[in-house]
Amino acid sequence: MAYRKHYIPLESNPVLFTHLIHQIGVSPVLAFHDVLSVDDPELLAITPRPALALVLVFPTSSDYERNLEEQGRLIPDDYETGEGENVMWYKQTINNACGLYAILHAVSNGDARDFIHK
Repeated sequence: MAYRKHYIPLESNPVLFTHLIHQIGVSPVLAFHDVLSVDDPELLAITPRPALALVLVFPTSSDYERNLEEQGRLIPDDYETGEGENVMWYKQTINNACGLYAILHAVSNGDARDFIHK
């Protein structure tokens, strides 16, 4: 996708993510934490619960980007989730803003949305 807008990437840091959600009106009860493993019982035991969302950080490749662009063409620009779906989805239109979009998806879906101050 050829982005018209560009963003300075957010550091993948749970303290920074938590500060940002509190600044935009999410309850201070909600916080991001590092998850050191998703399959090691000992490391999972130290992960705070409940976990309402999982933000994955992973390197990309040119093949990944090409596949993502092809998939993106299948989604109309005016895509909206229906009221019955109970899901908020935001199409990324700003380059390097994946961290911000991850935060928005994490706090506006599932039980996490109950922590947004109205």
